[in-house]
Amino acid sequence: MKQPEMVEDFRFWTVARKYAFARTAINVREEIPEAADGRADTSEEAKEAELEAAKKDAKELRAGFDKENQKYNTKKVKRTKTAKGVKKSTQIKLTGLNIFSSAKLKAEAPNQTNLKAGKRVETARQAEKDLQKQKEEQAAKVTADLAAQQMEEKVRSVGMISQDGLLYILKEEDNGWLYVESGNVRGFVKASEIYTEDAAQELLDVYQTQARLKASKENKDYTGIEGTAKTAQALIDAKDNQAYTYLRATVKQTVADKEPALVSDQLDTDKKGILNIQEEKNADSRVVGTMTAGELCYILADEDSDWVYVESGDVRGFAEKKYLKSDAETKAQVTERGADAYSVAEENMDPEDNKALYYTLTSTKEGTPSGEIRQSMIEYASQFVGNPYVWGGTSLTNGADCSGFVQQIYKAYGYDLPRVAEDQSQYGTKIPVEDAQPGDLIFYAKNGYVYHVVMYAGDGKTIEAANEDAGIIYGTVYNKDAVWATRILDDHYTVAGGGIGTVNATEEMYGADLGNFTITYYCACEICCNKADGITATGTPVIEGQTIAVDPSVIPYGTKVIIGGHIFTAEDCGGAIKKNHIDVYVNSHEEALALGVTNAEVYLVK
Repeated sequence: MKQPEMVEDFRFWTVARKYAFARTAINVREEIPEAADGRADTSEEAKEAELEAAKKDAKELRAGFDKENQKYNTKKVKRTKTAKGVKKSTQIKLTGLNIFSSAKLKAEAPNQTNLKAGKRVETARQAEKDLQKQKEEQAAKVTADLAAQQMEEKVRSVGMISQDGLLYILKEEDNGWLYVESGNVRGFVKASEIYTEDAAQELLDVYQTQARLKASKENKDYTGIEGTAKTAQALIDAKDNQAYTYLRATVKQTVADKEPALVSDQLDTDKKGILNIQEEKNADSRVVGTMTAGELCYILADEDSDWVYVESGDVRGFAEKKYLKSDAETKAQVTERGADAYSVAEENMDPEDNKALYYTLTSTKEGTPSGEIRQSMIEYASQFVGNPYVWGGTSLTNGADCSGFVQQIYKAYGYDLPRVAEDQSQYGTKIPVEDAQPGDLIFYAKNGYVYHVVMYAGDGKTIEAANEDAGIIYGTVYNKDAVWATRILDDHYTVAGGGIGTVNATEEMYGADLGNFTITYYCACEICCNKADGITATGTPVIEGQTIAVDPSVIPYGTKVIIGGHIFTAEDCGGAIKKNHIDVYVNSHEEALALGVTNAEVYLVK
């Protein structure tokens, strides 16, 4: 019997933004320096001082933006006056003689007022030059200080963030160091070097206001503060940064639009029928995979270059564009036939050995921490097809019934499921049958009674312990009786807390049934909450797998409840949450949209 093999997906996945801002100009390190503590002072006095410093920075930022906006408005007024002046050209012609005479007199005999004005202008110019020189000297000192810090810590700097620069926290280490992302830079900073929580919100408010104003001026949609707030300046190329893949969570969009391309027949004469996918943009680099005429790949980057970055199956690298067909006719053909009708590249090496693997964050497939585990689970379950069905059995080799079969498959992967199908149907997160992914469970019911459970294998197929005559088989989803699916595998990286799909309530924990509630999902982004500080209405930080928003007149704050087998705590509220309505917090806005709106029984924890 082949044992289950946990293989981690190599793709990046998107998480919610957790804003932070640099207190001063700081280095982003490639690794955490030895014996260096990054913890910030968390005393009340230190927090108050941090907040006051952030307010001061925010005030200066706002003043700078106000000055910038004033210049814009002045230019706008001048343009308006110019336009009005053109309309009054007739009046100008009538009074031209007088204007000419006056201008000539002023030119010939400049008065004392004009001389004073000239001196003021000269003084202002000199002051501006002095200020610029002062800024340059200060910048040079900051650069020198950061270089000295790098030498002292004996750790390479991969990027530099200026004061009040934007960064996102992806992971918090135990010693106060934070793994962050800013622009195209990824690495480590000290918690003591950045503004977080309430202090970060002070700067975020200023940037949001300016970014919205800027979008309005340019007649564009507001999409966030990137471009208004400065991000890190990269000091080395991303591919040379060892911290780049320390954690493959990112705040950026990772799923690319599919731009299909087919290998052309020209290969037969030029390349003897083989198109090499190279590790670098040249034919002398290592070959990471091969393709033949008619095979399918997707162009992810550099589409206007001679060498394009492609993905074909799990092979990612560079191919010569002249041997690929990616015109409208090709795209229509692939759409009509479907991607499954085409062969993909043959691997020459494992993805993790390919230096071109992380040339971009994007992929045509969504990266999830459990993506490969799902595939492994299906392969593991497939080994037992043909074994007997035994009522009440839990042996994968000697015989199991439907619920015993899925229970033992999940047990091999570290998940404890209830014994019978009816109880299993209430664990995990309920999802529509059509949203099931490989490894999710689908339940069949009649007259309100769950009578069967199957493991979904993808493409409408199942693996299940069917009955005594058939045994354990490959089947197809019986849509007539399929009522819902449940998701137990956690597909999303969480910054804190456990995934909402993790079952952590035992039968003994179930208390009074509070009734059926409408469940919606939200995150701490600007779209869901009009702010992104991760702080609830009650003042506590939101945590995926823990925080729910409630109507406190129905469920008081602090109450622990069970939804779908998972324990949550009432910590938040909202204007639209009334009576039997609960919002469940998740880290990813994409996940919040995907989960949508469901209904579930809600139980008190005993």
